This record gives sequence, C-alpha cells and structure tokens, in this order.
Amino acid sequence: MTKVMAAHQPNFMPYLGFFDKMISIIDEDIIGKYLVSMGLPAPKDIDEGVFIIRDDAQYVSQEWHSRNRIRIFNGSKYLNVPVEKKMAPIKEINIIPDGKINNKSPWKKYHLREIQANYKKSDFFDNYFPDLEKIYSEEYELLIDLNMSIINWLADCFDIEADIVLFSDLPESATGNTPSETLALATQAVDADIYLSGIGGNGYLDLKPFEERDITVIYQKYEHPTYTQRYPDFVPNMASIDALFNVGCFPISNKETKSIS
Repeated sequence: MTKVMAAHQPNFMPYLGFFDKMISIIDEDIIGKYLVSMGLPAPKDIDEGVFIIRDDAQYVSQEWHSRNRIRIFNGSKYLNVPVEKKMAPIKEINIIPDGKINNKSPWKKYHLREIQANYKKSDFFDNYFPDLEKIYSEEYELLIDLNMSIINWLADCFDIEADIVLFSDLPESATGNTPSETLALATQAVDADIYLSGIGGNGYLDLKPFEERDITVIYQKYEHPTYTQRYPDFVPNMASIDALFNVGCFPISNKETKSIS
C-alpha cells in the first residue's frame, strides 16, 4: 500500500495551497496523476497520508508564520499576531499576550472585529465564525499552539483526514545533515514511500537522500482556484477562512468544489 508524506511550516491561517497539499496526500487520483506524469505507475491503493508540520523551522517575521491576509473592499489587509522577535524555531516563539495593533486595539479583538466587518455578510460566515471565536477565546503562550489550533480546525472544516504530525514529535533520527536529508529521513520515519514536495521543490531538493532510501519524490502542481468572494475583483492567496466563509468548502476550480460532509 502506497503512503505519501508532505511537510509544511506552521503558517498562521494558511492559504489554500497549504491545504491543497494536505488533500493531495490522501487522494489516490491526484497522486496517480503525479506519478503517471513522471512515467511511473499509478498506485493501486493509498494509505492515510502523513502531513508533517515543520515546527523546527526558523521563525521569519516577514514570512507567513505570524501573519496572513483577509479580503477587504479595496483589496486585502494583514492580520498580524504580535510575537517576541528572536532568532528561534517557530515552536519556541512566544505570543505577546497584551500585544496591541497600532498601539490601540488588543490583537485578538482587532482580528475578530476585522473578520466580522468584512465577512459577516458572506454566505457561510454564521456556520463557521463561532468556532473561530472559540479558538480566539483561548489563551496561547506559544505561536505554534495558536497556529495549530487554526490549522486543525480548518482541516476539519475542509473534511481533510490526513494524519497531522509535528516534526518535533518524530525521533531524533529524522534530523539529517542537510535539509533534503532531513526530509528523506522524516519520510522514512513515518513509513511513507512517496514524498510530495512543494511547488518550488524541484529548484532546491537534492534527490540523492531520497533515492538512497527508495523514496519517490513528486511535486505539487497547485493552481489557485477562483470562487465568489464578498467583494468584486477576485484577489487570490487570502487566508483560507476567505474561501470557508464565502463558499463553505474547499474550492477546487471555478465550477468544482470539495464538499463538506
């Protein structure tokens, strides 16, 4: 039985491409298409995929670790989580509990107010916003805990059944001497035989550590879907709550969506 592993850093309110990768590792048709395009046979059966959260990755303030965008009437707006600025893995980054946005509004209240103001008239807002409010009502010391609460909630909303595992919970033997070797060892640690890399992976991955372990590497082919947003002139790459509140499911294309059971 074929088992696929993918990995991603624990971004704040990730965009749809994050969850597309998560969906792909449990979708036999998608994995089959990727393999056939490489001249390899499609799998006869696929096991529950494993999605590794790279909580060991270095925190970078200008990445998406503590911020993301929501749609507003004239484009988009960032929601930022106030965190301590330090050189450390994401799993060690602390949230500033009394942090304020523009030195005025407590960050949680600001986030919820902005989300309500811009999505309250969206078709599925009432279905999902109460659960997001509950997540925000909790106290979080670490950024990783907030991000994982939102990631797990969104995965559940999108009906994704992949096994989500923190890299820090893998054995020490999953850490290699190079980034590529670490990914190969992590794939091996969860007993997967296929590694699904991100879109740009073919530009930096060293395939030798995978080949030495008989691991097949395939690459995500993600095209951002368009869907009905609250405001005209579609803006891509928003936080995934944009799609959730507007269409109530994971959008695949203009005409197709992934239904929620």
